[in-house]
Amino acid sequence: MKFNSHNIRTRTWIYFITLTLGILAMLWLFQIVLLSATYQDMKVNQVREVADKVETGIKQDNFSMSIQIEAVKKNVCGLIYNSKSVLLYQVDSLGLGCVLNESAMASPTKITEYIHILKASVNGEMIIKIENSMIDQNMLVYGREVASDFGNYYIFLNTPLDPIDSTISILTDQFIYVTFFVFMLATVLAFYIARRLSSPIVLMKKSAMSLAKGNYDVHFETSEFEEITELANTLNHTGQELKKMDELRRDLIANVSHDIKTPLTMIKAYAEMIRDLTGDNKVKREENLEIILGEVDHLDALVKDMTQLSQLQANVLSVNREDFDLVALTNHILKLMEALIVANGVEIEFLTPEMVMVNADKTKIQQVIFNYLSNAIKFVGEDKTLIIQILLEDSFIRFEVMDHGVGIKEEDLPHIWDRYYKIDKHHSRNIGGTGLGLSIASAILKSHGVEYGVTSTYNEGSTFWFNLPLPKKSKSTHD
Repeated sequence: MKFNSHNIRTRTWIYFITLTLGILAMLWLFQIVLLSATYQDMKVNQVREVADKVETGIKQDNFSMSIQIEAVKKNVCGLIYNSKSVLLYQVDSLGLGCVLNESAMASPTKITEYIHILKASVNGEMIIKIENSMIDQNMLVYGREVASDFGNYYIFLNTPLDPIDSTISILTDQFIYVTFFVFMLATVLAFYIARRLSSPIVLMKKSAMSLAKGNYDVHFETSEFEEITELANTLNHTGQELKKMDELRRDLIANVSHDIKTPLTMIKAYAEMIRDLTGDNKVKREENLEIILGEVDHLDALVKDMTQLSQLQANVLSVNREDFDLVALTNHILKLMEALIVANGVEIEFLTPEMVMVNADKTKIQQVIFNYLSNAIKFVGEDKTLIIQILLEDSFIRFEVMDHGVGIKEEDLPHIWDRYYKIDKHHSRNIGGTGLGLSIASAILKSHGVEYGVTSTYNEGSTFWFNLPLPKKSKSTHD
């Protein structure tokens, strides 16, 4: 298998192994490499603690008891001199191991040298390491200068440095085995964890590639990891939405092609009829020309609607707000549609106050109402009755168009505002429209920033509605 350092499985393995090696390196550093220095620092801190107790005893004129107790506890021997280099006190818990006693007896000048070192010291301390030849062991000698009300004193303490080379050697041997086994265990665990993490992502990648090729029924598997499960659910939802969009795209192409092809076919057929058959028959010729003109008008309306919808969705057309009477506008639209209403045998019930002033783009709202009514007439129920209702709320009005037709299934409700979406797939051509009416109405209402929608019960009817704001002066008066 080809090694790829950039995939998640390899990266996870590398990070886990790097962390393990880092921890092992820290253990080697502190337990092996720095063990000797750490031990020596510990011994220095111990003699400093003894020196602190002795210094406190000197200042309280009770140093003899302090140094005796601490010498036994910390395994040290000690000497205390005054400023005239006279030995004031001596304690020995080391016997032959005390190099201070050896130096004081064999070479008094050595103590004098230590005192000079202390006087020259910046921090009043002296730390040296010497070898005790009598017992073949390294010793730590610590000195401190103490100023008190009784004069200056010099404290010298000596503690043995135990040989730890053998300890380091044993730890080194153990750590070699520990490092090997920990590394092997970490390698296995890292591979296992990397595989558990990467496997659902690899499967998701394969599913995503299948989705990219147009297989919208592909299923993304969930995982034990919450984030991957959420991503899988999101991608499953995305696949279903893409499937719906693809179906809508196909329907759009089919419907646009049909709406263009049908009038072109009719125009061609009737033009040929005029040329070949009815050219000399004025009545027939006029009838055929009327049909041709009607189909041309349909094509013109289709192009205009598609252009307007594109402009609305691109926010190219501005909203010219003004105050107007919605009741008067609705009555005007009903008069314009009277021929269509009568032709379809529809009765209109208009429930409204005498006057309702609103603030909106009058021309565009007229088109919304026209499209709502055209759609309602198309799907009117057996009772052939439409109800128009205007409801006055605190700061807005609600305009409703109700029918008692077949209604809309719940799964179709989110898509009725899509261009060319047809609830009845067998419906071949929109009567008196281009199939873009509700899409245009939706775009206009969105540009106004108002709420709109539809409530429907299948086999009972539908209610299309939208809200419009009241004029500012009306709002304040109403409040």
